[in-house]
Amino acid sequence: MAENYNDYGDYSEELVYQSKSKLGKFFSFRTLKTVLKLLGVLLILLVYGILFFRLCSGSPPKSLTKLIWTESMLSAYAESGKEFVIYSQEPAEHVAEDGYFGVYDIRYIPATEELQLTVRYNNSSKEKLEEELYEKETEARRAAIEARLKEENPEVPDATLAPLIEAELEEELQENPIVISLSEQPFVFLLRDNYGRVYTSYRYISDEKNVYQYLRISFEGVDLFGDGKQPASHEYPAPQVENPADIYKGANEAKSSEITHLYLDMYYENDVDFNSETFAYPLLVYRSTSELEPYDYEKELSSAVTAGLTHVEVKETSKEN
Repeated sequence: MAENYNDYGDYSEELVYQSKSKLGKFFSFRTLKTVLKLLGVLLILLVYGILFFRLCSGSPPKSLTKLIWTESMLSAYAESGKEFVIYSQEPAEHVAEDGYFGVYDIRYIPATEELQLTVRYNNSSKEKLEEELYEKETEARRAAIEARLKEENPEVPDATLAPLIEAELEEELQENPIVISLSEQPFVFLLRDNYGRVYTSYRYISDEKNVYQYLRISFEGVDLFGDGKQPASHEYPAPQVENPADIYKGANEAKSSEITHLYLDMYYENDVDFNSETFAYPLLVYRSTSELEPYDYEKELSSAVTAGLTHVEVKETSKEN
């Protein structure tokens, strides 16, 4: 006999299930519950697998987390020896507000006024750039066709010309398609401080991992401490601006020459204007209220300049044209 009602009910259900044919068992409610449980477990494993993959694949290659050794650094180290100091700091923001790029591993070398960091951006940023350039070229062709047709047909209403413009544009795009050709590294970067100064000269090495592009960049001429010889510890409010291109200035701006905030700007190399919109939302990478910590660089010491360095001097393309 069953020990209780529930045991009796379970036993009865088991008898009913066992009496079914193979086809009946396959389409039974018990099989459905088993399949749903299995799918739930697989879904959980899949989510954790994706998170683990993104975590592993999103980390920079080891070669792009180490120090870049420039001629200036080698000379300063040879002169200073053990007195040579390098600082590290966690980025104020790891990823830009729009998510187009992020930064890692900030290092600062006071003796040479170099600030180094690793930039990561997704290959989808290139795809977005290609789309923007394609749309820009399409609009330019449309505007040229519209201007010509209006000049040739001054009496014709715009509503009548509109379909003619689109038809001619479509024909031109078929005969002469728009081809967007990007360089291997189509983006350039610059630092902007709380005084509005821009730092446009840097050296970098690059690498690709999975869907990401990585650049280890060393900016030149960044005097974080100004008149001071030690890291600043003054507290200034975080900048609040409506326009990302604007730099915080107000009653509480720095009264000395120390740098209190540094932004990283990302531009398309053929469309650089220091006073206009950037390709991606500016990223706050440094603020003086966060402590700089001494960085142990002994394992990264080098007797030669880092191989493969590329020098970049960012210039405003709009003023060159």
